[in-house]
Amino acid sequence: MTRTTLMRRTLLAAGGLWSVWALSGCAMPAPRPRTLEISEARLVERIAVQFPVQRRFMEVFELSLDAPRVRLMPEENRLGTELDYVLGTVGRPSSRAVRGKLALSYGLRIDTRDQTVRLHEVRVENFDVPGMPPPTGLHASRLGGMLAEDLLRDLVVYRIRPEDLQSVGRRGYTPGQLTVVPGGLQLRLDPVQAP
Repeated sequence: MTRTTLMRRTLLAAGGLWSVWALSGCAMPAPRPRTLEISEARLVERIAVQFPVQRRFMEVFELSLDAPRVRLMPEENRLGTELDYVLGTVGRPSSRAVRGKLALSYGLRIDTRDQTVRLHEVRVENFDVPGMPPPTGLHASRLGGMLAEDLLRDLVVYRIRPEDLQSVGRRGYTPGQLTVVPGGLQLRLDPVQAP
């Protein structure tokens, strides 16, 4: 048997196997999900650039948040952050504003509609109101906590660059779930589902 005859028979056999495999409805194995690591330092950097944050409520109150200090809470798949705050009244001198510390926790989620990473399920853990008598301080703490939760609900902490999405998409993946792990975050990349 010549080398040309052997090659022709091998190609015919391979073609026959391909035809049988294609006709049987089998598909190539789907790519498996992958993960990307995001370090704690990079995460802290991404969150820090979003501050200071200022918001008015009911055209009466002004809340300003700054200097975030982030901690990982992998056992709850959440992040904790302590911030400095200033709570004042619109039109009053800033010297009359209340200053203190705010501690909160939250998850992170990817919003595929606008390709952003946002805070999710924000909970105020502590809203310290120094120097106020107990009844007034408790009321101010509750009010400040509600204002902070409202202010930070779905806050954008990162925008995924279009070129990053295109690069991931060309490899057959789309961004999936974010998980808090010791040392940072893991981003799951899910295989793109065929239509």
